Amino acid sequence: LVLGALAAFFGVLFALSQHDLKRLLAFHSIENVGIILLGLGLAMAGRSMGRPDWVLLGLAGCLLHVWNHALFKSLLFLGAGSVVRATGSREVEGMGGLARRMPATGALFLTGAVAICGLPPGNGFVSELLVYLGMARAAVEPGGAWAALPAPVLAATGALAVACFVKVV
Repeated sequence: LVLGALAAFFGVLFALSQHDLKRLLAFHSIENVGIILLGLGLAMAGRSMGRPDWVLLGLAGCLLHVWNHALFKSLLFLGAGSVVRATGSREVEGMGGLARRMPATGALFLTGAVAICGLPPGNGFVSELLVYLGMARAAVEPGGAWAALPAPVLAATGALAVACFVKVV
């Protein structure tokens, strides 16, 4: 749980500081691996505490986020490649107004951005919600509140991811 929280939080912080589009997306992979580790850590905590509901929610969130990350990250990298090919640059700051010239790419990139930020109705929302639900169940369990401590870190990570992709989109 600690490694997952650290990877998620610092991955999104490093992504925010990037000006190169592909490096920004790569740092978001570190963030998403952190989210996957949070789900796995929750499942392991549930196993050690004899809580099958934590195991189910943690593993479901973990495995679903692996699948979701593969889907939305490939969509985002394909969109980034299309933008880089059209502009000849990977610098985010110089890419304003591309959605008008590349509407299909812009719409698909926006779809991937919504998903990676964990916003509804994106697929990343469901897998992150499962991890949140598992942490919420842990928070109300006597002696299990420690397993819910990374929940605010996950929430901050989501907010920072939204800020990062608002900049990019």
